[in-house]
Amino acid sequence: MDYRGDSFRRKFADAAQLLGVPPEEIVSLKLRENVASYDEYRQLVEFLQHGAGVQWSEIQADLQGRGYLLADGSARVIVVEHESGLEVLYIAGSIASLIGLVPVVLQGWRALRGQFSGRHGVPDHGMEIRRIDDAGHLHEEPVHERFPGSFLAMGSVIPALETTARLIEADLRTLNDQIRRLNSRVEALENERQSLITPGPKPKSPPAARKRRTATRTDTKP
Repeated sequence: MDYRGDSFRRKFADAAQLLGVPPEEIVSLKLRENVASYDEYRQLVEFLQHGAGVQWSEIQADLQGRGYLLADGSARVIVVEHESGLEVLYIAGSIASLIGLVPVVLQGWRALRGQFSGRHGVPDHGMEIRRIDDAGHLHEEPVHERFPGSFLAMGSVIPALETTARLIEADLRTLNDQIRRLNSRVEALENERQSLITPGPKPKSPPAARKRRTATRTDTKP
């Protein structure tokens, strides 16, 4: 049995319900690093509240760890506590979250981690993008950071944004294909309807009937 896949499907289903989208629209960004204390996560959300005006609330859900719902205007994400590193769950198509809230969360986390370690910035063991497709299959893709250094630099977020952009583009291509097929079907149905309501040429009388009518007119002619 695929216990790990089942666990992720439950996680994405709960996150989807909280964020108001289908599970296949949820993306998980996972930072691989060792966290000494779960207090770091509480300090993160409080730091974001006081430093960036981000509102947060603790949530009860099957997320494989304690979760926090963060909101900044229309942008909303979920932060999940893990001993193995921070996880951020967000909506793939939410530009407000991708451009605004997700980078703020990552930058805040990096700033706090730098304070905890006594140096500016902490080396990462890696980043991963995880998602569930329409069929419920789990997909995991490592993100290779192209810009070295702290996450305080915006360049560090770009690979994650690029990966999400590719997912959105793939979904848009699928949607466009479905629209084209639908348009073709509608056109075929419209042509069929027109052929049923448009009257065709009036059928000619059989030759025998024409002869009879001609004979009748000849007989009655004065």
